[in-house]
Amino acid sequence: MTKKNICVFCGASSGSTPDYKILAEKVGKMIGENNFNLIYGAGSTGLMGSCAKSAKRYGAKVFGVMPNFLARIEKPLDDINIKFTSTMRTRKAIMYKKASLFIILPGGIGTLDECVEVLTLIQLKQIKEKKIIIFNYKNYWNFLIKLLEKMKKEKFLNNNFYSDLIELNDLNKLKTFLKSF
Repeated sequence: MTKKNICVFCGASSGSTPDYKILAEKVGKMIGENNFNLIYGAGSTGLMGSCAKSAKRYGAKVFGVMPNFLARIEKPLDDINIKFTSTMRTRKAIMYKKASLFIILPGGIGTLDECVEVLTLIQLKQIKEKKIIIFNYKNYWNFLIKLLEKMKKEKFLNNNFYSDLIELNDLNKLKTFLKSF
């Protein structure tokens, strides 16, 4: 049986509280323990590094994708499969193609960019039959969720938009979802 690939988007920094790092480690552990591979931005720091190290520790194969220019700024994680690209656009295209599922954890503008681009491509049917989980840990993504609800209410999102978007805020529910995925 071929392992499915989960793409996690999250911060290259650790955030304002150790809780974010613990969350990233637990998500990585779930990915490994439930027989998935991890695809992510290849970084060794912050939530990205914590998630990847944990996934690897618990048996996941880890595949990182990083643009060459970023490798000069952020150190890639050691001992993983890494694909270097010439642009961010190419990086994201590879990640989108390889992933079976996307999980969005807390992060900054890059995480927001990746989340919104995946949502856009799903709506435009450029990414098909793939779910995106926005893990709304401690209400981190509340403003985004409320904005999406406003867009739907104002008829700027089609009625099927939410069929591929899942909002979770409980690790037990994420674990249940992954076991059935």
